[in-house]
Amino acid sequence: MPSDLHDPDIRPLWQSLADRLAQGADPATIKTVTVPLSRPARARIAGWLAHTASTGRIRPLRDGGKGTTIPVPRVLAALGRTHHDLRDLIENAGIHIPDTANTRTAARLLRAEIDSHAAHALPDAPLLTERLRSYGISEDTLTERRFLIDALARARALLPLPRPLSLARLAHHCAVDPHYFDLNDHGRGALLVLLARDLLNAGQPDTPAAERALLARLGVVADRLSQTVLLLNVRAVGDGPTDRALNLAYKDRRPVHLTLHDLTAHPPTLEASQRLLIVENVSLIDEALERGVTRPLACTRGTLSAVDHTLLALTRDAGLAVEYAGDHDPWGHAIAAAVHQRYHATPVAMDTAAHRSATDTEPGWSWPLRAGSGAGDHEPPGGRSGVEGRIYQENSAIVDMLLGPSTSDPLHPDISREVPVAQRPAGTAAPGCT
Repeated sequence: MPSDLHDPDIRPLWQSLADRLAQGADPATIKTVTVPLSRPARARIAGWLAHTASTGRIRPLRDGGKGTTIPVPRVLAALGRTHHDLRDLIENAGIHIPDTANTRTAARLLRAEIDSHAAHALPDAPLLTERLRSYGISEDTLTERRFLIDALARARALLPLPRPLSLARLAHHCAVDPHYFDLNDHGRGALLVLLARDLLNAGQPDTPAAERALLARLGVVADRLSQTVLLLNVRAVGDGPTDRALNLAYKDRRPVHLTLHDLTAHPPTLEASQRLLIVENVSLIDEALERGVTRPLACTRGTLSAVDHTLLALTRDAGLAVEYAGDHDPWGHAIAAAVHQRYHATPVAMDTAAHRSATDTEPGWSWPLRAGSGAGDHEPPGGRSGVEGRIYQENSAIVDMLLGPSTSDPLHPDISREVPVAQRPAGTAAPGCT
């Protein structure tokens, strides 16, 4: 009968069994374990089983990709033990079995406590409480989680509000922090939106503008003054305050910032015959002023925030023809695709031909800098665009495509300013050459 349980070749078996017990497994239910074993270990265990075989037929151990499958009850019987002795057997082999029962019990009690607290504090918010249940909980996070639930409950007690109130003031009232429910990626603002969905029996908002519109139905106004969109030469046909602001700016040939409040509280009626060009970078609006461009322009500043979605929805509803132009990089192409899909805007100056023309105007010394810039530091959802090499809208060729050429442009191409061939990086072709 084998007696050396401390054989290092056998140790992986005892460790695997110890792990199963630490996870809460009942020794009586452990029928097999699969563990990588050396050849001497397999031979020793096979010898144990053969030593106690009651018949001449010995079943071989099964080997697979994850290791050797060990029949635990047969091994215990070979050692003269039962499942009642498994814990002592493992500890006698020098393997410590962590006592995780108390930890698991404490975790279950914490989970039950916090879930019960959420259910009592937010009884009519099933979507919200379900999301809260999906979060992990520990002694370290218990106080913070309770505070979060209490803050949401304070908000629930006020909603719907009798008049509009800023999100910052609501957050300060509920958490003594005006940014506690900010609508960004840290999640607490998203929980407030879930609460709004519960109270209004509403579906999932699919844009930042839809999130803010949902909260506004309960009297909570978010970012309505801090978010703005820049427009130039845009005409309106209504008689509301935003229409008047647009038309006055159009008459004066000056740009105008419209807030989310302007577009939601007093939405303008845009003249449908306009062809609106939306650009990513404000420098294009700046250049349009210098060139005396008269076509309607707007700028999203490279994002699709709530105010941008609201403007785009207004242009779609008014039947405007909309064009969109962004940087030639993955994010720019991703935004262009989203604007095209949702608002039927036509991407302009963003195809391969435009990219090639823009590349031809880039100075030779910039080529090494742009060689690895196709994807940037972060890739957007959907991955890279099909056009390699980042080109910004400020590229002179792109500016001319969008705004028309200008002979007064200080950066107008001048052959005398070209980098001499001798200064080009070794092995690099001239622009436009392949």
